[in-house]
Amino acid sequence: MLSTIIIVAAVVCYFVSEAILRQYVLFRAGTQSISLSTVLEKLPAEIREDVTKRITVAELKDQLAAATKTGDIINISIALAREQGEEQLKKKYAEIIDKYPNAPESEPAFAYYLRAPKGALKNISIPRYQQFLKNLKEPQLFNAWTNGLSRLRILNASDAELLEYLKPLLQAPPKYHEYLSLYTEITEIAFEENVQTEELTARKYEELCEKLPFFDQKLAKKYKNMQKKKNAKTGKKKK
Repeated sequence: MLSTIIIVAAVVCYFVSEAILRQYVLFRAGTQSISLSTVLEKLPAEIREDVTKRITVAELKDQLAAATKTGDIINISIALAREQGEEQLKKKYAEIIDKYPNAPESEPAFAYYLRAPKGALKNISIPRYQQFLKNLKEPQLFNAWTNGLSRLRILNASDAELLEYLKPLLQAPPKYHEYLSLYTEITEIAFEENVQTEELTARKYEELCEKLPFFDQKLAKKYKNMQKKKNAKTGKKKK
């Protein structure tokens, strides 16, 4: 009986507001409680997804109101904007760039607007993105480099632009194995652009990366297992 009442209340509140809806589905009567997942499972399929979204939005709004740390505010704001749709996310990214230009958590916003097309709310140039990267530490720094590269490829950036973007990686030797993929990118692009100095440096750092440790221990374990299998196959062939 209680479950039926809550489900009916949830359907009614679906047409009112996500905040009220969440309060109903989390309602507790005496010692009996109904879990959120149980209620959602019994809702009509055609509205279950939207009900879940409304609840998520309400919870994120509560979390945002309670957040005090800059990083938490940025992360929750982005999560909330994603739930609210693409247009809201674009606006939130632009707002974050203005309000938190040096916060590491602003990386998704900077990557999104990297070399944005004319008419976009923001346009982050390659030099500005490179400057922003100086605020980051591993593993976020590596992820930001790869995210920026992916964004430029989506925008059909030229090889010259890709090389301009990646060039700072040639200014100092790498410290982690993960960067191997980025140096391989530089090697290939520099070869196509016939830029020998950059190509030679990138090749040298590629070789160095092979000997460096991973900062991602899970990836390190996976790589180690792959090497063992490879060595085992090589040993069988020799026999």
